[in-house]
Amino acid sequence: MATNNNFTVTGIVAVDAQVKNNENGSAWGTFPLSIGRTVKDKDGNEKRISALQNIEVSTKVGSPKLELLKKGTIIKVEGFFEPRTYVGKDEKEHFALSWKATAIEKIEKKETQEG
Repeated sequence: MATNNNFTVTGIVAVDAQVKNNENGSAWGTFPLSIGRTVKDKDGNEKRISALQNIEVSTKVGSPKLELLKKGTIIKVEGFFEPRTYVGKDEKEHFALSWKATAIEKIEKKETQEG
């Protein structure tokens, strides 16, 4: 795997993963990850900006990492980008970039202290 097409991102699982099990004992699925950041507007007010990115995962059936892919879980995902082509409904060839997860880790929510 080339080092120039890797990613590491932290976000919130937006919807429970759609996982399918294969007869050979492997499982694969997709899930949308909400990736965002906090910015300040011109008046200094903080605002959260986020977008959804579909992530693909492949693992063994019953893998503990699949249990992390539940709505609202904060996770760190490491993986790589995979370019692909497909033929659309318009019968033309299209290009897309898949985000393939190789490692998933739960991130505990940080406690804030007041005062």
